[in-house]
Amino acid sequence: MKKDSPFNKIPNQLDQIPDDVPVVFISYSWDSENHKQWVLDLSNDLREKYRVYTLLDRYNHGGDDLPTFMSKGLKRADRVLIIGTPRYKEKLENSNSGGARYEDQVITISLYKDMGSDKFVPVLREGNFSESFNTLIETRLGYDMTNDGQYEARLQELAADIWGCPMNLAPALGPKPNFTPASQVLQPLKASSPEDFATIVKSYLLDPTKRIVLTEFIEEEIEKAFQKIMEHASYNHQTTPQTFNKYRSIHQDAIANLAAAMLPIVRYGTLEQQKLLVDAMIKLCTKPFKNGEITNTNTVYNHLLASTFLFHSTGVAAVKYSRFDLVKLMIEAKVPAPNALSPNYSYTLQYMAGCGHWGYDMLNQYLNSTWIYPYSQMVMSAIKTYFNKTFIDNNDFENCFCVWEHIASLLCRFYKNYLIQDRVWFPIGTFVNKRISMFRHEEDFYTDFFKKATQLKDDWEPLKQGLFAGQYEIFEKIYKEGEEYYNKNRY
Repeated sequence: MKKDSPFNKIPNQLDQIPDDVPVVFISYSWDSENHKQWVLDLSNDLREKYRVYTLLDRYNHGGDDLPTFMSKGLKRADRVLIIGTPRYKEKLENSNSGGARYEDQVITISLYKDMGSDKFVPVLREGNFSESFNTLIETRLGYDMTNDGQYEARLQELAADIWGCPMNLAPALGPKPNFTPASQVLQPLKASSPEDFATIVKSYLLDPTKRIVLTEFIEEEIEKAFQKIMEHASYNHQTTPQTFNKYRSIHQDAIANLAAAMLPIVRYGTLEQQKLLVDAMIKLCTKPFKNGEITNTNTVYNHLLASTFLFHSTGVAAVKYSRFDLVKLMIEAKVPAPNALSPNYSYTLQYMAGCGHWGYDMLNQYLNSTWIYPYSQMVMSAIKTYFNKTFIDNNDFENCFCVWEHIASLLCRFYKNYLIQDRVWFPIGTFVNKRISMFRHEEDFYTDFFKKATQLKDDWEPLKQGLFAGQYEIFEKIYKEGEEYYNKNRY
């Protein structure tokens, strides 16, 4: 019995098609050897570079029936590339036989059956579309590959189209436009709680059309907070733990809505929107003076409590979300007269709202405490509630607070935001003890923050956003001055 030879049956192109690739039949005319080679190169490139299974007569082996290959190939293909040249069109119009003529007949029949089909794609190699394709094909969107210098770019576009991912795909539709009349847009919603206030602010931040109403919403709340504080702005008394606690409660209540909105504004707002918070701090430091008004020593500092809490909470959020351009804005801001400290002179916002004005013993007395750094503890206690969902735990919050307090101390020296300009002075706080972790090589946010400065230098994010004039050398000098000061003046 005669054995089957392994050379009896050689698989053809149509027997080897994978399931996970697009199949493309290439129809063309044998204009010249150069043209045949160009078509072969195009087919090879689609296969090798873009995993497109091309059906091309040049891949057939001896004995294959060409009409059968054309008929089955055109039917099986997902797309058909028609390579157009003036010679190709001439053969179609003046010949009754030949492969190109046979393929054109099959293509024409298919198009008449389904005029909306995008299966047949003209690829122009020479001439123009009207010179190189018949009437049914020339009006279809195709690819001009007449310029060899643009071959790779056109090839990529063609392959993307074959894979169903055209590079000129229209973008997704944007959100439905807000056609609310301006008369309604300019009427801010009413908030019934700090949480509600923050939710409204978030919705305004996400809607570019609400930029004006957000500004008015915040400005109205700033004025409300200021008026609440002014209702209790008579300081003709001696401060006691009871009166101090009373003022702290009044000021925290006055800024409850602003504090709730602070986080989304810092995290998602633009610098222009964040400036509204700085405007609030400045406003809350101001205080009209009446003729003959009397204040007792230190009592007037009570007027700065609301601004102090907002100043430090915004600073912590700015550090948390790397908004150091906002920190720069805060530290450079000034409070005009009349303010809580003078009817005639302006002071920096950091001096009024960012520095402790009470002595350690005095503030501990007011707080009924024995803290080493009572100012830091008072501020942390007041603002921690604003960050309940922001930090992992209390340690995480304190690390971020120490970063803010330390960087603010260095900036205070850099800008000389204090009264006596001819001395070296840095505000001191709980961060002074936190510095020990850097020498112990502990892994925490505080340690990593300042380590990055020595690693990245001018590319450190605070410097990139303009702190310390954007120069590592300046930061390093101030930092070393601070270390000397903290070591001599720790409490």
